[in-house]
Order: sequence, then C-alpha cells, then structure tokens
Amino acid sequence: MNEAQVGGFVDTDLTAEAVCPNITKGECSIKIKEEQVEQDGVINDVGNGGDLLLIWQKWEEENDRWMEENHTLYLDFNSQNEFMTETAEQPSDLIIPLLRYQKEWLAWALKQEESIVRGGILADDMGMGKTVQAIALVLAKRGIGQAISDSGLLSPAPCILPAVKGTLVICPVVAVIQWVNEIERFTTKGSNTIFVYHGANREKNIGRFAEYDFVITTYSTVETEYRKNIMILRSMNWNRIILDEAHCVKNIRSNTTRAILSLESSYKWALSGTPLQNRVGELYSLVCFLQITPYSYYFCEDCDCRALDNSSFECPHCHHQSFRHFCWWNRYIASPIQSQGNHGFGRDAMILLKHKILKTIMLRRTKKGRAADLGLPLKIVTLRKDCFDVKEEDYYRSLWDESRAQFNIYIQAGTLMNNYVNIFNLLTRMRQAVDHPYLVECSSSALARSGRTTNVGYAEQTCGLCHYPVEDPIVNSCTHVFCKSCLINFSAIVEQLSCPSCFKSITVDFTANDQKTKATIKGFRSSSILTRICLDNFQTSTKIEALREEIRFMIEREGSAKAIVFSQFTSFLDLIHYSLQKSGINCVQLDGSMTITARDSAITRFTNDPDCIIFLMSLKAGGLSLNLTVASHVFLMDPWWNAAVERQAEDRIHRIGQFKPTRIVRFVIENTIEERILELQEKKKLLFEGTVGGASEALEKLTEADLKFLFVT
Repeated sequence: MNEAQVGGFVDTDLTAEAVCPNITKGECSIKIKEEQVEQDGVINDVGNGGDLLLIWQKWEEENDRWMEENHTLYLDFNSQNEFMTETAEQPSDLIIPLLRYQKEWLAWALKQEESIVRGGILADDMGMGKTVQAIALVLAKRGIGQAISDSGLLSPAPCILPAVKGTLVICPVVAVIQWVNEIERFTTKGSNTIFVYHGANREKNIGRFAEYDFVITTYSTVETEYRKNIMILRSMNWNRIILDEAHCVKNIRSNTTRAILSLESSYKWALSGTPLQNRVGELYSLVCFLQITPYSYYFCEDCDCRALDNSSFECPHCHHQSFRHFCWWNRYIASPIQSQGNHGFGRDAMILLKHKILKTIMLRRTKKGRAADLGLPLKIVTLRKDCFDVKEEDYYRSLWDESRAQFNIYIQAGTLMNNYVNIFNLLTRMRQAVDHPYLVECSSSALARSGRTTNVGYAEQTCGLCHYPVEDPIVNSCTHVFCKSCLINFSAIVEQLSCPSCFKSITVDFTANDQKTKATIKGFRSSSILTRICLDNFQTSTKIEALREEIRFMIEREGSAKAIVFSQFTSFLDLIHYSLQKSGINCVQLDGSMTITARDSAITRFTNDPDCIIFLMSLKAGGLSLNLTVASHVFLMDPWWNAAVERQAEDRIHRIGQFKPTRIVRFVIENTIEERILELQEKKKLLFEGTVGGASEALEKLTEADLKFLFVT
C-alpha cells in the first residue's frame, strides 16, 4: 500500500465544523455513565470517578496504550472475519437452509446484540444473501425471546418513546417488493406480519405499527417525513432498524442521513456490499448510525459533555462554545490518514480503523473466500470492442474536436475546476454520442438551442448534481434539471439555496406533485426521445447492432436464456427497446420514474414470462438490491466512472440461486472517450481491502488531473 492509494479514499471534506449533521434530538447527548466498559476492543462509556481527568482524556490515554501494544499489526489485504468457527442453528420458522457462513453470521449477530454495540455492519459481497441473513436474525431473536438482551450487562439507553416489537427495514424503492417476497418465500406461512409504509396513501395511524413484525419503508419516505417534520416513524422506539444498501447514507451531511440518525431503536444493523466506495469518511455515517463510542461523537475540551451535533455556536448541553468541542473520528481517523497517508499517525489510524473499530462492528465475507459454501457457477466477463462506421466516426470526431476546444479555453483561462459542471456536460455528450447520435441531436436541450420548441420533458438529460440521467426531474427557472432527491439533499447542506450550475436562486416547489407522463408510441412515455425522432427513418447504431448480435448468440447457445441490459441513459434504453421490439424481441424496462407497483409488474413479467427475454434497466435504478437469477447474461452498454457500480449490476444475476454459468459483456467503442474511462478506472484503483476488504474501487469524483487525462490527444 502506498501513500497515494491510501490518501485516495480520505474524505477531504471532513472538518470539525461540518462532519456531523444538525440532528434535532436531545437523546444524542447522552449522560456518560460513571464506569468503564471495554468489549472486543471498543471503548464504551467511561466515568471520571472524581478524578481530575475528563472522560475523553481517559479514553485518549487508553487509545495511546492500545496503539503502543498494537502498532506492529499488519495492514493486510484480506477480508474482515473471512473465516469463523462458531455457528448458530437456524430458526425454526426459516424454511430455507442456511449455508455455513450464514450460520456463522447468525452466531456473531446474536452476540453483537448482546454487546454494548447492539448491532453492526454486515458487509458481505453482493449476492451472498444479506437479506435472508437479516431475516434469520429477526426470527432467531424472536424465537429465543428477549432473554439475552434482558440479562445482558447493559440495557439500551433510556428512551421515552413507546416501544414496538417490529423491525423497521429501510431500503431503496426497488428493493421493497424483494424484501416482502423473501420474507414470504423463506419463512413459515403466517409466521410473520409485514407492512409496507410507502407512497402518497400510506397508513397514517401509527398505532398499527405495533401489529407488525416487519415494517418496510424507503430512504425517500424517511427523508420526506424528516424534511416535512412528520413524526410518524420517529414517534416510537423500534426493536430493530435494518438499513439495506446502507451506503445510501454515506454522506453524513445529507438530509437522508439526518433522517436516519433521528430514528430510535434498541438494535441497529447496516447491510452493504460496498460500505466504503471512495473515501474513508463514508464509513463515518454508519459509525454514527450505530452510535459507537467514542468515534461517533463530539467531545467538550472543558467538561464531560458529548454530542452527535456541534452545529450551534454554543453547546445546548454544557453551554461551552462549539469551538471547544472536537470530533473524535476526525482527530484519530480522518485527519491523520488525510495528512500522512500510510505513514506515522496515518498508519496508526489505519490500524485503529481496521483492527479495533471494524473488527468489532463489521462482518465481511467474499464470494472468492467462501466459494466452497456458495457453489456459484462460473462468471465470464468479456470486453467487446467495436468500431464506428464512417458516418458515426465523422460525427463523433466533430463533437470531440468541439468539446476539446472548449476544454482548452477553460485551461487557458485558468478556470477549469470552476467549470466542472460544464466540463461534465461535455463528457456526457461524448459518451451519449458513442451510444447513439440521437442522444445528442434529439435531446430537448439540443432542440431548444436550435430554436425548435418542444413539450418533451427532461428524461434524457443529466442531473447537475449526481451526473446520472435525471430521475424524478426538478426543473429550476434557469432551466437546469436535477433529480428531485439530489436537489433535496443538496438543499440540506447549503445555507443559501442556489443552482449549482449557474448560481441563480432555486425557485422550485419540492412539495409539488411528481411529473406525470402518459403512455404513447406503443407503451413509451410521452417524454421519450422517440417522440422527437422520425420513426419511419429510424437509424440504428454500432452499439445497438452489437447488442443485437450478442442477443442472437445468446439465443443460439441456449434458447431459454434471458439477459439484463444496463445503460446510464434512459433515452438509450428507449432506443434499444424500440429497436428490439421491431425485431420481435419481447422486453420490459425499469427506470427511476416508475412506481413500486410498476417496478414489481416489470420484474414479475420478466421472471415468469418465458417469452420476455430482455430486461432493460437504468444503472441508477436497477444496479442494486434486485435478485434476478432467472437471467444468465448481463450486457453493460456503457462504462461508468466508478467500476464498483458496474460490479453491482453484474451481481444482479451472479448470486445465490444462480445455477447457470453467467456471462457479462461490456460494450466499448474503440478510440473514444469510453476507452479513456476504462484507463481511468485502472489508474484510480484504491486499496479498499486495506480497511474493509473485498474489492478495489474507483473514484467517482474526477480531479483536475483526471479531466486533463480524459481530454488529452
């Protein structure tokens, strides 16, 4: 591990003033017990017992002693807790047999809920059955009653909220139906009651929550209720909270994370195959969610006060000024790694993070390490390279020259990073041109520039914040377009809300109803790019023809085979869908604008209809949480900056329940921006294994050097 690799995933935004969200719950400032408890290497509540030293000073002394004893630990690249010896019997109401490593999880998880941590992180590779393992824990704990927790050394922190028996599951929208289905499929019929809390007409009577074993909701629902100060989910103490795809709360300052941290429960669990993608700071949100002492908190230099929030000028608990408080995570983890990488205090921080914090709160196993248990079939990944035809080549080269000339203007003016959004738009246009020139020429923005008015919507545009194709679009008065969820989260971290592209005031109404679309052109949305194309003269593209060829090969090899087609551009999915539909190939499509019911309908048809062989998905909407082992092929139509996102897409089919060899085809056009993206993925690999284990990740946000690399001749 070298310094550059370690420094790459440090959260450079972590500061003592900004790292914690403004959490409005007094329970976060917990009175510190006058005793010291140390379990499995994690220091918990300590009292000063009348000594002159403050509590945080005692913890600091203990921290120094631990480092003296453990500073020679090896920062290996193996997974956390890859192999364990103790197992637990699966609960009687679980009718699917657990694999060996899943029984190991159950034994570990039961002990975790006895411990002071009262939860943890399950970070198994994608496709290893984290959902069923979480269900097994709920059933096992219910089967043995609450004897373990009631007889433990410590009880949960006092909470004035009414307690309920249920487990609250928070997941992406696309995963809601999967949770319901897996609970119903894998447990004894009638043994569990389930309530889905989502949508405009969701139940408002909080008294009903007490009736259910599982209450399933979404991150967007929790965020909306928090932002609107609706107390439904926050008005009770849940028995257990489970965050599925927990990396959705990796930004400590986002409104979604604030909303999650405002919830109360006796036990807390985070499920994520990629708890750390780009920066070590992404783990901080999960540490705060678990309320791991002392790492989650701010401490006062002058007294024994601690709190998750340090946003006020004066601490509301001890009344000392906020600058007299320090963030333990920053002092002992983030800042040393950021400043010294894998040397000196930076290396000490890495050892502390891996061997003291993560070792105690996280369990991670990999497909490679537990291959014998899983018995997964072979996965073959192929990079298919094609060349443009003459017409496409001329079009792309013209666009490349134009984009590079504009990039050079920014370089010469010394305003490169001031024009980050504009440069990303240039890159997006080139990436779209590689897929199909229609994506550039027939976009609503292109029509507006040419003076042709249109009433087409914004489905093909890129969000100015996440740089994915916009989903659930919000259009500001300046005409810039954003995902609704992105703009809501952005508004939570800035004082004066202005457009991040042009800095004009944001005038949109967040509470307005979602944009409605109607069916047109044989089932396509009225906002579809197809409404802007003369379909009588529809032109194909090299990418579409390459996909058609791969589908033909797939059918020739196995007539019953099915495939998932991923793209980051929903308009490209529409073009593919239309082209395949003309050829008599039955498809279904999934994107972020669809309701839970519509998503479930598409998934059900693809799963159960033998004639429906292609599932078209936007990478943002379908790249995680889905279990689609009915398919054995994945076609990735365009590369993404972060290779981890692509691997998440691959693992929709290469997971438990897959019995066929799986084939992944990545499509790339030679001598285009796509080849540079692949090079950048290799160039930006980070040693994720050093702390978490499992896979190397690529940076998502591009640096100035990265941008220059992409535009070099």
